[in-house]
Amino acid sequence: MDSYLGLAQSKVKPRSLVDGFSNRTATIKKRPPRPIGYPTTASRPISTSSIVIDSAAQFRYLQEEHLALLERYKKLEESYTALQGEYAKVKSDNERLQGAYEELQESYNSVTAKNFNAGKLLVYLKLKRRTDKETLEKRNIIKNEACFNTYLQDVVMLDQHPRIPRVVHECIAVLEANDKFMRSPGLYRVSGDHNAIQNLRYDINANNYKRLRKQKSPHEVCGILKLFLRELKDPLISLETCAKYLPDVIQMKTNTRLKIKQLIGCLDEVRQNTLKVLMKHLRSVAAIEENEVDSFSLGLLFSSLIFNETLADVCPVKFQKLTAVPRECIIAMMEDYDAIFE
Repeated sequence: MDSYLGLAQSKVKPRSLVDGFSNRTATIKKRPPRPIGYPTTASRPISTSSIVIDSAAQFRYLQEEHLALLERYKKLEESYTALQGEYAKVKSDNERLQGAYEELQESYNSVTAKNFNAGKLLVYLKLKRRTDKETLEKRNIIKNEACFNTYLQDVVMLDQHPRIPRVVHECIAVLEANDKFMRSPGLYRVSGDHNAIQNLRYDINANNYKRLRKQKSPHEVCGILKLFLRELKDPLISLETCAKYLPDVIQMKTNTRLKIKQLIGCLDEVRQNTLKVLMKHLRSVAAIEENEVDSFSLGLLFSSLIFNETLADVCPVKFQKLTAVPRECIIAMMEDYDAIFE
């Protein structure tokens, strides 16, 4: 038989043409014979066992899945609502900025170099100035400290007589109790350690004076006293009050004690007591030669603290004129302490 006829060729070559058509099943692998005794389909028993399904458990499972899907759907719906709100807000801001930009563009195109106003630029851009400190304090966003950077009437006062700020009494008591501190060169003129002063500040605001009493250097104690006087929002003596009784240095040369007593007499009781205690302490400091501090240097230093002068933006001539009276006033309070305060 020729191969071009396309007949299927078996692996076993047929003996003749008749075998090629009649004996094709001889090449198919036959199923192995079943063992003897194997039950036939008719005689094989059918299994009666079946799977028992708990319909109640299946229902509970489906119910839990349903509740979980409902919860997930609720969360997705809430997220979608929130995103819709944010999208509306962003869209509104975009439209507002787009309108401001178009107005600014029109103004820029029509503006000239003479009538250009930078304030209009801020208005068009919808920019606002930062809220000042006074407004924040009125809104109680920035609150005054318990001792520093506050008003004298709000400071914690000494329980015993005389009624003065406790921080003033504590600082003076720590300095005068240690003879080494009082004889330290540059007392009140040498700056103390900034970090130590800030730590003391936090403690004193919490009405805690233990660390202040354990200081090994007098300069931090002096720094606390100077810081308290410097940061008072209402000074012990204002420059306006001083100008009523002592307008210039020339008038201080006549009846100096009387005018200073009148100046002190117009103050409230807390200020009078504080000045009296402070001037008595400064007189004791100036009387010690070892600390190299005299009444003039103390008067120059404490005049800026007691009168709370802010003269950084004035000319030197005006600065000397305004500081001369407070300086001479402090010097007179120290040198004539008995005649003025007693």
